[in-house]
Amino acid sequence: MSKISLKKEARIKEDILRLLYDKYPEFHYTSVVSYETLRNNEFILRLLNELTKEGLVSFIDEKGGRGIRKKWCLKKEVFEKYKELLP
Repeated sequence: MSKISLKKEARIKEDILRLLYDKYPEFHYTSVVSYETLRNNEFILRLLNELTKEGLVSFIDEKGGRGIRKKWCLKKEVFEKYKELLP
């Protein structure tokens, strides 16, 4: 697998944040986020976990027929801050 530069990784994180902002306050599965950003699930999951550590994104665990799956959403404080910045 080819390596992605840190600059491109940061741009993909921005895309993820924009997607979650546009669909706030809904929670979305990792597979939906990866589909919308045109990246594979494992890569998007890693980026979402990094965004969680940075305090930008939150998740809930959902139990179902496929086991435990994570659903992601932008934190309320982050949403409010983005709302102030965006036109």
